[in-house]
Amino acid sequence: MTLLRTTLLTALLSLALGAGAEAAPEAIYGPGPRALDNLDIFSPANLPLWQDLDRAGVEGIVLNSTFLMQSDFRGTHVERARPEGTYFNNELFASFAQIVARTGLDVTYVAGVGLTGDRCHPGLSPEDLGREAAGFEFRRNVSQLVTAGIPVSAINVDGPMLRLLEDSQKRGGCRLSSGQGFDVATAARTAQAYMIEMRDQIEAAQGGRPVEVRLLVNLPNWQAGRVPRLGNGRGAPTTDLADALGALSRVQAEGELRRQPLEIAEIVIDYPYAIVRQNPSHFSARVRNLWTASRALNPSGHQPSLGFIVNSRSYANPCLEREGKPDRPFLVFRRGSGAISATCQRAQIGEDTPTNARDGVFDNDTDYLRDSFAYADGLKPGGDLARDLVLRDGTRIANHVAHLYYQSWGVNPLSNAWYMERLIEKLGGRN
Repeated sequence: MTLLRTTLLTALLSLALGAGAEAAPEAIYGPGPRALDNLDIFSPANLPLWQDLDRAGVEGIVLNSTFLMQSDFRGTHVERARPEGTYFNNELFASFAQIVARTGLDVTYVAGVGLTGDRCHPGLSPEDLGREAAGFEFRRNVSQLVTAGIPVSAINVDGPMLRLLEDSQKRGGCRLSSGQGFDVATAARTAQAYMIEMRDQIEAAQGGRPVEVRLLVNLPNWQAGRVPRLGNGRGAPTTDLADALGALSRVQAEGELRRQPLEIAEIVIDYPYAIVRQNPSHFSARVRNLWTASRALNPSGHQPSLGFIVNSRSYANPCLEREGKPDRPFLVFRRGSGAISATCQRAQIGEDTPTNARDGVFDNDTDYLRDSFAYADGLKPGGDLARDLVLRDGTRIANHVAHLYYQSWGVNPLSNAWYMERLIEKLGGRN
């Protein structure tokens, strides 16, 4: 049964890749965890909005891990309890389960947070470290979804190699949180064990329902050939992305006879649009480097498709500074039991800024939205970004983009409902 399952999954993924040359990318929406309505958006009253999102053609929901975290265990040896109202309670789990059941939207969980803090133990084997990190994160976070009757269709594993490498600057990664990073071969073995264990534990908990594994790459944070890691300046070279993916490919090949080999269905690229615009040549060089280096990741021969997170850097209105510091730093729009002033809310959304004009200052959600949609349009076949993503052999990388992720974990948007309404208009062809 296991062999049949793996064979069928591989065949379906291969068919999907072949179809990707003709099919337009599917849209996936990610609610912002910092938004003023970060939890309210999942209330029963907002079910019609989720249904409209589904009807507009959105395939699924990508869920930030912080929606489930009752304590902050990222990059620290001392867990800090998070305030109530910053994560799901039983009522919200029940409501979210109804949203998923009534819309049919697939749920993607953003994994990887378990590879931090106390899990960065140098005394464990790479395999044990990866399995322990996955088990910890499953118990603390993902099991809550399964228990609530919310099936997990996919995991986007966020930066597992960057969390582990000895020359990484990733916030919350092993080097910065525990002072102990790992060489590229050890990081590859740990990351593979983590992904396999996370997939297997979720599938077992939900009665064998398969989970797609996607590898999320924070692309500006990698050395790519002669293009240095963002912010590295003239510093010493860091691990090249091609070397990291090559190490993971070798580990994958060694495990070819496993009963359930790891199949990476997609490489999800996180590359904020503001950085893309600053240096388009670095963007295209990095994407081409990633594409070439990721072709041999799966022993099955299936070559992963790509996904792009069409976000940008945070565009925060200056009024937030004048409102004073929030009581809960993670929730930038909260002030005590209330919210920032109505005037500042209008400024942050950008209601006073014409939607078809730029004022030269990127400081509100309207600017963020415009950039996000421009990014998505530029990546579609024929778009300005897509035209530069062509290899010497004629391969058009943009033809193999399976998903566009409309998500933000930063300041924008102030209102998830506002963003959803604009996305529905965009996908419905009315904007």
